[in-house]
Amino acid sequence: MVDRHDDELAERRASGRPKRERAGGTTAATGAGGALPLQWADPPQDPLVGEADQFPVGAEEADSDVVPDDEAGPAEAAEMGTTIDLTGRTGRHRGDDLDVWSDVLRRRPAEAARLTGHPSAAGERIAASAARRRQSGPGRERDDEFARALLDPGRRGTAPEEAGGDEVGPDALGAGNVSRLRPVPPEPEEPGRSKGFGSDLATRVVTAVVMGAGGLLFLNAGPGPASVLVSLIVAMGVIELCGALRTQGYRPAGLVALLGSVALVLGAYHSGEPAFAAVVAVVAPATLLWYLAGVTRARPAPGVASTFLVFGYVGIMGGFAGLILGLRDGVGLLLGVVLCAVAYDVSGYLAGRRFGRRHIAPSISPNKTAEGLLAGMAGSVVIGFVLVGSISPWGRFSALALGVVVAVMAPLGDLCESLLKRDLGVKDLGGLLPGHGGVLDRFDAMLFALPAVYYLIKLLDVV
Repeated sequence: MVDRHDDELAERRASGRPKRERAGGTTAATGAGGALPLQWADPPQDPLVGEADQFPVGAEEADSDVVPDDEAGPAEAAEMGTTIDLTGRTGRHRGDDLDVWSDVLRRRPAEAARLTGHPSAAGERIAASAARRRQSGPGRERDDEFARALLDPGRRGTAPEEAGGDEVGPDALGAGNVSRLRPVPPEPEEPGRSKGFGSDLATRVVTAVVMGAGGLLFLNAGPGPASVLVSLIVAMGVIELCGALRTQGYRPAGLVALLGSVALVLGAYHSGEPAFAAVVAVVAPATLLWYLAGVTRARPAPGVASTFLVFGYVGIMGGFAGLILGLRDGVGLLLGVVLCAVAYDVSGYLAGRRFGRRHIAPSISPNKTAEGLLAGMAGSVVIGFVLVGSISPWGRFSALALGVVVAVMAPLGDLCESLLKRDLGVKDLGGLLPGHGGVLDRFDAMLFALPAVYYLIKLLDVV
């Protein structure tokens, strides 16, 4: 009977004890490069049958795993020290949790990213809260409450006003009880909202007129100045996308992506298709060497991936504009693409604002409607056939095919750029163009159309 009592007591204590896992022994758990070792086991679902009858009152408290600090034995104290000391430091108190996580985020970013589920969103908030906590002032108590809400398993679901004013809810507390920020897409327009043109229409028109006038001046100057204009647009797009990625903790090699993208546009204009292979052959190893040399101190894998995202999305696709300009009558060819893309944007915007009712992708682009999409596609085809067909070297048939290709690729470019913006949690990638957002927000549709138009020109033997 006594043995049975001891076995059941040991089972109860084992089921309620935290699971301590160490990677590579005690040294790996406490060293600078070890994994964070503390993982809490789920509490037992059902109590032991008849435990109230088998154990006298007070037995659970006497046999509890929670041992006061002054009563804990040397072995237990050493075990707890190697488990909870996340930064390899000793002598911390219970109230220093926020400072501990701040140190972990700074000294061990790999483990911090694994626990937060995000490279830096949670880390930046915890580090900022730790800095505020070290200062004396009326906000000290709120920061302490926020730290407890982040690190206490029992505080999940705490309201923002109870946790230092930050958003700490069931979805905000992720693995390891550390805040995880998730970009929230903007709410779609309410069905009852009146349709019409807002006060930003005049701003959009003025900005569009200025851009159109500047673009025509460069195109009229010849293919050389036009290639310089395209390289400037591509460079601004690279800068905007790199900046948006950095707000969410990614650290791309921005200089490599910028120089590679500009070199690709100019090289494609001067040398044609072989420039693509040459520039990619330089950008790929240069990106890896960038992180090998420690120019940007960040995790190499996300850094390399984000660099190639920027270079591939903006640089390579924008490089096809250089290929088009390098062809005979390249200015006329590129002008046809620009006119069809502008017709798609203007027609889709006006029809969508006035008549749009049915959203086609509310979780990606809340303002994209079926009515605006159809109007934009129709505008691209009409302008291509009527206007571009009269511009050399386009003919009526080839211009109609151009309008159809742009009508198909432009909305895909819009949706893909909106997909990136929603994932990064931003409305616009930049603010250089009033009423339009950033440069990449304005030329996203054209980026997708350029490669398809280039091969359409080759297929139809336009030049």
